[in-house]
Amino acid sequence: MSEEPEIAVPSAPLSQADENLLEYFQDLERASLNTLEEAARQLITLVTALLGLFFGVMAFRDTPAYLTHPAVRALGTAAAAFYVLTLFLALDVVTPRRLERPAADLTAMRALLHRLFTRKSRSLRGAQVAFALATLCLLALTLVLLFRG
Repeated sequence: MSEEPEIAVPSAPLSQADENLLEYFQDLERASLNTLEEAARQLITLVTALLGLFFGVMAFRDTPAYLTHPAVRALGTAAAAFYVLTLFLALDVVTPRRLERPAADLTAMRALLHRLFTRKSRSLRGAQVAFALATLCLLALTLVLLFRG
């Protein structure tokens, strides 16, 4: 058997600026999932309030004439559907799940954290897109109501 030659790798202690930068990114990584969940909670609160207002306006006892207009019905239905989709996607971000975490395998822990972050950020991004589409439908609905002749 032949021995592999040792390779010397020069090293030096980290500077204070390097340590600060490393600590900053470690703190950022620790707070990222909490930030995603807080954003999702804000969307849930906002969508719940908007859906309550939306259905309150649509649930008049005597159906107003504007609710028979096809554009109003289509835009109202689309807005409600996108708001509900926003709610489901945002709930996916904050719903707790059981995680099978390996006890001492740092590589597996990093992979699990990466998958968790990817899933939550994808759901939050979807919720943001659905919220934007719902709000655009609501804006279009408002414009139709204001300017229809």
